[in-house]
Amino acid sequence: MAIELSLYKQIRRLYNEGHSQRHIARILNCSRKIVKKYCQGEILHDAKKSTPLKVTPPLPQARGAIEKELITMLDENKTLPRKQQRTAKTMWQELTKKGFIVGESTIRRHVRILVQKHPEAFVPLYFEPGEAMQVDWGDAKAWMDSVNTGVSLFVTILPYSYGLYTSVFPDKTNPSFFTGHVKAFEFFGGVPKRCIYDNLRSAVAKGSGTTAVKQEEFKNLEAHYSFDSDFCNVAAGWEKGGIENAVAIIRRIAFTPMPCVKNFAELQQHVDACCVKYIETHKIRYRSASIKSMFTEERQCLNPLPITPLDTAKSIPALVCHDLTVLLEGTRYSVPFDYVGERVTLKVSPFTVSIWHRGKEICTHNKTLIKGDHQYITDHYLELLSRKPRALMNAAPLKKGVMPEELKRFLKVCRAKDKEEQLLQIMLLGRTVGTDELLWAVDKANLTGSPTHQLVCYYLGVATAATEVLPCITVEHADLSEYDGLMGGDKA
Repeated sequence: MAIELSLYKQIRRLYNEGHSQRHIARILNCSRKIVKKYCQGEILHDAKKSTPLKVTPPLPQARGAIEKELITMLDENKTLPRKQQRTAKTMWQELTKKGFIVGESTIRRHVRILVQKHPEAFVPLYFEPGEAMQVDWGDAKAWMDSVNTGVSLFVTILPYSYGLYTSVFPDKTNPSFFTGHVKAFEFFGGVPKRCIYDNLRSAVAKGSGTTAVKQEEFKNLEAHYSFDSDFCNVAAGWEKGGIENAVAIIRRIAFTPMPCVKNFAELQQHVDACCVKYIETHKIRYRSASIKSMFTEERQCLNPLPITPLDTAKSIPALVCHDLTVLLEGTRYSVPFDYVGERVTLKVSPFTVSIWHRGKEICTHNKTLIKGDHQYITDHYLELLSRKPRALMNAAPLKKGVMPEELKRFLKVCRAKDKEEQLLQIMLLGRTVGTDELLWAVDKANLTGSPTHQLVCYYLGVATAATEVLPCITVEHADLSEYDGLMGGDKA
């Protein structure tokens, strides 16, 4: 039982002055037992009663075999995902299945002892300038066109200088993974000697750590940019501690509070500015130099970029259907009329889908983020709609097609019953006049509140004097001499 420091001090002082234990107890109004315990200073006032160490009961029969099995299971746990690792209970269940007679509580105690005997330790790491770049994925949210949108963050960091860069993508597919590398290398101004990864499926086909088998597409990236790859062991975050912190840093500096942007391009500009500001203004604690000065030094040690950037688009063969579309991940993308029934190649990037035929790019679409949001470019269907006019009223390429805002506005404002046919005729004008000129004329017609094909032609006629759009009208004048005679007769 501990006592107050002031009481302990008085007991020690009175005892040293020669007072008996009985007299000290009477003066201080405490028990003689307390005085006897503390008067000689053998026990401190706050000393706690020591309890004998509880000895774990020995393992039953086959102690060595059970302990060996437990150590094997704990070693295997280090190679498994955290949520799939064995618990003490599952270890006990496996042991009982193997015929060992042992209680669950006994196994729990010994697992705890083994874990304490062999704690996980790590070695502090140091990187030379330009030696490495650490890579990882992260997630964040942003207000995009007033919609709360989840985005994927491709985060990279140079562990020597802590130069940080992040690319934003709608997903974590291979095109995003490879494009993220290219953008990071261009931002840093060079390529490090090696890149350090978690076991990302975009890079690793199977295995992990030293047993990782690389994806074939990833090997192309390695070869073109001339760097080596290191893959971390499972659940070994300390092997790439810099990037683990970088994901949290980018969320804090660029996504807190949530940015409000119109599209991914504007969001990327915002993130770029935040990365530049972080490099220019931040300093890591316990480091003598700032990130900016160390980053400037490290850039000089990076390998040069290749003259031609790697094409990171994923190539997919496709067949053009009779509705002038190709199908990609549940979404249709239109192609020009001349390619119906042809085999084409889709080059899929994070934000675009370009369609190629025999080495020639025939059209490009913005990649939709919503499955089933079909992308019909209305211009691709003009010849087909001219041949099938009865389809005009319900034609999806006219009602939901990809076309300039001026033409969409025409459909909304035009009051004519045949407005779809008029829009078709207006778009056909684009075959003979410039796009900018046509859209200017449509915009002028829309401003009148009652746009028509004839009105658009009128504005085009004013804008292009060399081209007479309106039909030439001849007025035949009647002979009025007889009327003059009659009028003259009345006067007579």
